Amino acid sequence: MFMFRSRRATLTKRLLKARRRRGADDDGDGVMVLLKQLQENQLGMLWTAVESRGRDGGNNCVLMPRERQPHVLCCQTWRWPDLLQSADLRRLPACRSALDPVYVCCNPYHWSRVYQPDTPPPPYSKSEILKPEAPSENPLRQQFPGSLTTNGEDSLRNPSEWCRLAYWELAQRVGPLFPVEAPAVNVFGDVPYCDGLSLETLAQQNCNAPESVRHGRCKIGLGVTLSHEGGSVWVYNRSENPIFVNSVTLDIADSPLPTRVPAEQCLCVYDPQKAAHRTCWDFSTHGPVDPNSIRISFAKGWGPLYKRQEITSCPCWLEILLAPCR
Repeated sequence: MFMFRSRRATLTKRLLKARRRRGADDDGDGVMVLLKQLQENQLGMLWTAVESRGRDGGNNCVLMPRERQPHVLCCQTWRWPDLLQSADLRRLPACRSALDPVYVCCNPYHWSRVYQPDTPPPPYSKSEILKPEAPSENPLRQQFPGSLTTNGEDSLRNPSEWCRLAYWELAQRVGPLFPVEAPAVNVFGDVPYCDGLSLETLAQQNCNAPESVRHGRCKIGLGVTLSHEGGSVWVYNRSENPIFVNSVTLDIADSPLPTRVPAEQCLCVYDPQKAAHRTCWDFSTHGPVDPNSIRISFAKGWGPLYKRQEITSCPCWLEILLAPCR
């Protein structure tokens, strides 16, 4: 009994120490009440998630009754102190408790914060604004070798696939296309025990990558989760750096800039209803090669406000080729 109480007390103390305080309105009493309601194994799962910042690869749900929205308190306590309401949260596809009518998952790393894009989006770094682009980083500016949009590989598509993924480093596609049939897929760097597309594994085929690319790979981390939800595509940024997204349903008519999605936030990046009402398509170098494609650059932006004018100058980026490819 003593050992049981000792471990429980240790876990509680660690979780309280790890919380992100909200200042004068910090609900420390509410957090303490919540922790007392958890069983010891739940405290252990919660501590593992908080300590690893969601990198442990597990899908453990910490379930509590839905009343009083305990998941909001957990997300405020260990991730976003300025979070205001449940409507600002969206459950990650890996969470297994979505359909539970009684309990809600309180693992804060099973949730993402819904991002509301700025108009126009801010530059990634002031140091990149309007600097000339280095020619050596964009050797194939107008070419897209090996793209599904240009060489007819789509004829081999499995009808059950909703997209294929192409990984690029600068203007070079690295590795084969990755078909996706499951509703959600993780795309990550060198993260042990993750399921999905490992960009670090693909990158082994590009042994002569420049330093900028190798440095960019280090910023990918947990990367992104891509989810096909009711025809729409959501991107959950699980890394510690922003991502930059370009799609036909995100573009502002008079701005070729991509949309910047901050770390640990999510965004609907493709809306089929919006796409159906588009009457014209911009096939310039700033826009997508294909109307049914989405582009994501890890950590580095591109466009008129950046040193990198085109996505083919970004160190590490992903092309999501939706079915059907046009």
